[in-house]
Amino acid sequence: MKTADAKRKPISDRALYATLILVTVMTYSDVGRFAFLSFDDTQGLLGNPQVRDGFSWNGIAWAFTTGYASNWFPLTWLSHMLDFQLFGADAGWHHLTNVLIHAVSSALLFALMKRMTGRKWESVFVAFVFALHPLHVESVAWISERKDVLFAFFWFLTTWLYLDFVERRTIGKYLLMLAAFCLGLMSKQMIVTLPFTLLLLDAWPLKRTGPKTLILEKTPLVALSIAASAIAFLAQRQGGAVQSLASIPLASRAANAAMSYVIYIANFIWPARLAFFYPYPSRWPVGEVVFAALALVAMSVTVLMAYRKRPYLAVGWFWYLGTLAPVIGLIQVGHQARADRYTYIPLIGIAIMLAWWAAELPRKPVAALAIAACMGWGIVARMQVRHWRDSAALYHHAIAVTDGNYLAHLNLGVDLAAQGEYQKALRELDASIEENPDQAHARNSLGGVLYTVGRKDEAIEQFTQAIRLAPQDAEPHSNLGNALVDAGRPDDAIRELNTAVRLNPGMANAYFGLGRALVAEKRSQEAVTCFSEALRINPNFTQAREQLRALGVNR
Repeated sequence: MKTADAKRKPISDRALYATLILVTVMTYSDVGRFAFLSFDDTQGLLGNPQVRDGFSWNGIAWAFTTGYASNWFPLTWLSHMLDFQLFGADAGWHHLTNVLIHAVSSALLFALMKRMTGRKWESVFVAFVFALHPLHVESVAWISERKDVLFAFFWFLTTWLYLDFVERRTIGKYLLMLAAFCLGLMSKQMIVTLPFTLLLLDAWPLKRTGPKTLILEKTPLVALSIAASAIAFLAQRQGGAVQSLASIPLASRAANAAMSYVIYIANFIWPARLAFFYPYPSRWPVGEVVFAALALVAMSVTVLMAYRKRPYLAVGWFWYLGTLAPVIGLIQVGHQARADRYTYIPLIGIAIMLAWWAAELPRKPVAALAIAACMGWGIVARMQVRHWRDSAALYHHAIAVTDGNYLAHLNLGVDLAAQGEYQKALRELDASIEENPDQAHARNSLGGVLYTVGRKDEAIEQFTQAIRLAPQDAEPHSNLGNALVDAGRPDDAIRELNTAVRLNPGMANAYFGLGRALVAEKRSQEAVTCFSEALRINPNFTQAREQLRALGVNR
């Protein structure tokens, strides 16, 4: 008589692939109704004519040459252009593109792990963790993070092609792998750690030998990584995103790096109080930093000691440490302490450790626990996705779950001002400056709202403070100059507005203000030149056209 186990048919790979993709799409299905966010989406995509207008030769050339948004990722820009070409400004389809790429990448990760190890259930667990973990919501539910889902896809594709090359070492297969890697570099430079992970995979599960050959194989990949890293660093530094050691000392960076490594693991296990932005702490308690550093060292020593019997522990652990290294903050880009999106690839290492270690334990309880964990993560991820439905929901949630989130208050205040909710905007902007007084953008925005509600002297003070904090930013110079014109101080206004157009020759409002100041100084001919330039930059600048007509010039 056959037992129940003997009668039960094994679950096919096709069923697992279908389930993985279906569950992933269901988890993120709400995004089809979501909007563009004021956090990068509206300015970088909707407000960027090079992207918004779809494909053009000028747009393609721009994508490959621009350092816009302090980054260089031409393939990501091209993918956004394609979305606008196909779907226009329907944000839902842009979101769903991210979900589709993420789902395909999850399936490809499952195929990769199974191909390398021959182990179905461990591999599918790793894929489900990648697909459903709440820490990955930011990468998928935020349109501007298209670069994350794209580079991850090319990460997995490059690894698949590397396996092809390992099986049959031909120049054609190597060049295919190299091409996929280049596409990944053009999506996001965080793929630069892929050569390191390929060396880890050589050790386990591929069990390849010959260190010299293995390293030489990766040399072209490393060379490309170095070149791409240099391009990314220059773009970020030119865009002002790279923080100086004066603003964040090396000791603070090292402390935050140690804490971030540990916090990411804690959030992996218990993903609560996740936010789009985590303010950089003024300082970490020394005891916590020492504990975190010792824990990292202890884990590293432990997995190395266990390498002979359990090589997957070392591979997973050093995958996690190594792939996080470029964004752990020793070279600080931006003002965040850490970011959920940075874990998109690194957490695969932790999932590998868990999956293969759990395989050594009794099967039934481990299987039940794994299913429960994935279901729990999926439910939390679906709840986390809803916070990305619009800008207000995202900012309110961040304020609720983090302390001192000045960026969330700032962004919310700017949005409220754009909606005409000036008193609410003032409260949010005041809160932002109270939490971080050294924000030029916040003071400039506060000045704009104060000016709108008639508190002009206070506005002039805020514009002045913004200039003190960011003297190379043209916008507060322009705003202060325009305010000084209205205040009857044309001499002072001309100085500020000349500075604004020097810093940003494409600022129509600065030329317009300069024209008004020159009119007040009876310098009509120079004013005509300024109004004409404002109209050239912005052909729809009605006020500039009216000023020209008042001066007897028809344009």
